Amino acid sequence: MLIGVAVALVLLELACQAFYAFYVGKKLNAQQQDPLHYYQPSKDPVLVYELKPGYSAEIDGRRIHINRNGIRDDEDQTHAPRRIAILGDSVPFGTALSQEETLPAALQRLAGDSLKVLNFGTPGYGLEEISRFLEIHWQQYRPQKVVYLLNLNDFSRRNTIYEGADNGLYRIYKKPFLKMPFFIRKAIYRMVKGGQMSSVAWYRWLYEGNKKEGLAEIEKMKKFAEENGFDFEVLLFPPAVAYANGFQLGDVAQDLLSALNRMEVPFLQPIEVFAENTQTLQDNTDHMTPQGCEKLAGWMWPRIGDFQIAE
Repeated sequence: MLIGVAVALVLLELACQAFYAFYVGKKLNAQQQDPLHYYQPSKDPVLVYELKPGYSAEIDGRRIHINRNGIRDDEDQTHAPRRIAILGDSVPFGTALSQEETLPAALQRLAGDSLKVLNFGTPGYGLEEISRFLEIHWQQYRPQKVVYLLNLNDFSRRNTIYEGADNGLYRIYKKPFLKMPFFIRKAIYRMVKGGQMSSVAWYRWLYEGNKKEGLAEIEKMKKFAEENGFDFEVLLFPPAVAYANGFQLGDVAQDLLSALNRMEVPFLQPIEVFAENTQTLQDNTDHMTPQGCEKLAGWMWPRIGDFQIAE
């Protein structure tokens, strides 16, 4: 019986290998060939992939430029005396938005010449990768303040049932060796998602399943900020799908507030910003529209723009 089970598992793994090679692999390769694929392999084992330095494109009025340091910015260097970085995933990066429509761009317009706003967003990164990104890119720009725009899907975690919030980007550059466990994890992930782009239950599942690991990464970022003498704050990004008869992820926000208070990390919650005209401010993927970026920037600027440069 044991031999029969072993043979069945081997055959199932071979079938999964074939399906991956002839279907999944081809889809991922096609995604990599897309003109709007602005990524490349990373030498860093935590990141695995990164933004492609020097990439520039304008397609259907949408302009994207990645500078030589690997962040979304039109300038390669900044000599501004005051610098603030907006850290996170595809939300601060501005997926589906043109260069001038992103949240950091909207904040830059409000700041004028008083400081430089840096876009430290990379689509698909979870908390572990965001923490590592901060360590690498802070050294290049040394902003005096970093605001981490926390998207709840940042609590996704690679090589677990919680992998998938990056829409397959990680698997373009890191193929799973055993395909059957990969497909089983993917099936569980998709079952929780229920065929939707997002849901309140899915965000809560990611948070509750990876709360310990995710909060440890936030604590690591806070410690890195203390060691290097810059301010660090966390700002919750409230997804559009949670707005129905109030904000349905308020319990998660409250739990985060308690945890970050214990860490002594300032925590901003712009829940009221998206409470009205939600569908105008965010699209059906829970990403901000240009109007949403402008509105959130207007809410953020009085709260984050005042900081001192350490002597």
